[in-house]
Amino acid sequence: MGLFDISISGLLSNQASIATTSHNIANANVEGYSRQRAIQTSRLPEFIGGNYFGTGVEIGNVKRIFEASQQLELQAATSAFYTYDSFFNQASRVDSLLADSDTGISNAIQEFYTAIQGVANDPASIPARQVMLSQAETLVSRFELVHSQLETQITEINGSIDSLAKEISTLAESIANLNNQIAGSPGNFPPDLLDQRDREINRLSELVSVQTLEESDGSVNVFIGTGQSLVVGSLANSLTASVDPLDPRSMRLSITSGSSSIDITRNVTGGELGGILDAVNQIIEPAFNTLGRVAMGLADTFNAQHHLGMDLNNNLGTDFFTDINTAQLELGRAISSINNVGNLAVSITIDDVSTLNDSNYELYLTGGNFLLIDKNTDQTVATFAPPVAPATVATAFGFSINFLSGAPVDGDRFEIQNSRNFARDIDVEVAVVEQIAAASPVRVEQLSSNIGSGVVTGLSVYDTSTPQMSNIPLALDPPIRIEFDATPGEFSIYDISGGVPVLLAGGLAGFVPDQNNDMLALAGAPFDTYGYEVTINGNPQPGDQFDISYNVDGFGSNANIQALGETQFQAVLDSGQSNLQQAFGRIISSVGVLTQSSEIKRDASESLLFQATERKASTSGVNLDEEAANLIRFQQAYEASAQVIAVARTLFQTVLDSVR
Repeated sequence: MGLFDISISGLLSNQASIATTSHNIANANVEGYSRQRAIQTSRLPEFIGGNYFGTGVEIGNVKRIFEASQQLELQAATSAFYTYDSFFNQASRVDSLLADSDTGISNAIQEFYTAIQGVANDPASIPARQVMLSQAETLVSRFELVHSQLETQITEINGSIDSLAKEISTLAESIANLNNQIAGSPGNFPPDLLDQRDREINRLSELVSVQTLEESDGSVNVFIGTGQSLVVGSLANSLTASVDPLDPRSMRLSITSGSSSIDITRNVTGGELGGILDAVNQIIEPAFNTLGRVAMGLADTFNAQHHLGMDLNNNLGTDFFTDINTAQLELGRAISSINNVGNLAVSITIDDVSTLNDSNYELYLTGGNFLLIDKNTDQTVATFAPPVAPATVATAFGFSINFLSGAPVDGDRFEIQNSRNFARDIDVEVAVVEQIAAASPVRVEQLSSNIGSGVVTGLSVYDTSTPQMSNIPLALDPPIRIEFDATPGEFSIYDISGGVPVLLAGGLAGFVPDQNNDMLALAGAPFDTYGYEVTINGNPQPGDQFDISYNVDGFGSNANIQALGETQFQAVLDSGQSNLQQAFGRIISSVGVLTQSSEIKRDASESLLFQATERKASTSGVNLDEEAANLIRFQQAYEASAQVIAVARTLFQTVLDSVR
């Protein structure tokens, strides 16, 4: 019976090896399948007559050929590739939007200022003014278009975040179920279930960076972020995407377990989810803010200069573009968290566009003090006690916080978005071309009776809100005459509004011949606060006169439109380092660099992923030639075991025959 038992063990063991080899061949093209081996081991021998005799063979284990380090390497490489790939896809979309001449801002700014030069060449021309107004509307439309495209991209990203979070939760549940099956399996862990779980973890690595820890019962714990538990044994937590209570345009990610939930948005990295979150933080939000800052810089600078001019109706200039500090816009820059308990109302006033940056801020009341947090760096940049509303707190970042009414409660939060939406909000306020303030509202006339060589070399208007400029419509209050006295270097100023000169000052000294002299500054108070300045050079003679009055019907003047044209080159952004086009060029350059860098990293990580996949395949993959050879080997062993049975049967029959 020993021969029969030994040969039958050989038959069964080689049959199991043939079945395992067949299983390998059948799954050769299954992604993530690890080849298996039926491990044959000798049975324990028997002690007979002073010697040990073998008792045959048995299958000790059906194991998969697998290296844990290669699996971990594959997970890391997979996560890295999908991070850079999703980042690149989002970044290249923004790069194309900003750099395209048909959708970008730089060309539209240039065309607008070219149209301004056309008005400067012929300030009374209605067609030239119409071109300027049309180009202004085109520029505004371009701002709105780019902003709208970015908003569309954010909306799509938010949808993707929600879908990815749901898929991650589904995978977590599947991994937990597999953990339960593996840990509860009798004997050795089922290789096919281990492979299935690894495939689920690999897919999870495509979506988010994961860390895994294997337990003694064969289950695997899965962590994401900075160690937040997604799967622990047979228990799975869910990843939930929800609207940010501070900003309805953003999504928050939370690990949810039962009734408890932990916000891990800032902790999520890697994979497709980490890549798009990085794209939002590093590219899309800065693009929103830079776009808004450029629009603010244009509106604020252009409006300020436009106010200093005179239109074709002889009126002082008004806002050409939307005022950056309307009450509605100020309120829209501060978003109250939906979780706030207090009733504090907050608005934001822009004090200095040049010192704004691309950051959004969070105002957070904790421990009795407000913290102002830069959300780009997550650093607290200011701390102050809550003022009693109404009150205003100025910051060092170009804006003030207006506490309008109500009172906060500890834990209340506010999102501050200084410039994010102004590209959407900017509009052209000038309704008709006659309202374009191309002329200077002040004129200086050099009397024909003058005998000296004095000449007006400069006339600048710097404030049209002074009483002298605004008390009387279409007139200066008062119009004045500068008359040079008999004493060299001295002059007098007269009020010429009544027709008969009335001496306002006399014997004003300090005029220096043959150099530029700012006359009202030399005259001192109150003349140096009239809101305009006249510069005279040369050598005026006693009695020479210069009359300064409102520029009624002076439509041929192009002084203000020239000043408006010069705003194109004024460094009004980035703390006086950039003009409008330079500031926009910087975001184009920044996005371009990040896009190119992510493409390079994606290609490199793709190569690393390929290498990791190949290394794992070289160890765990099915080699059909090798399996075919094994099949023949096990077949021969099976046939040999069958032959032993035939021999044993013959021997047994001989024994039976010998005792009949």
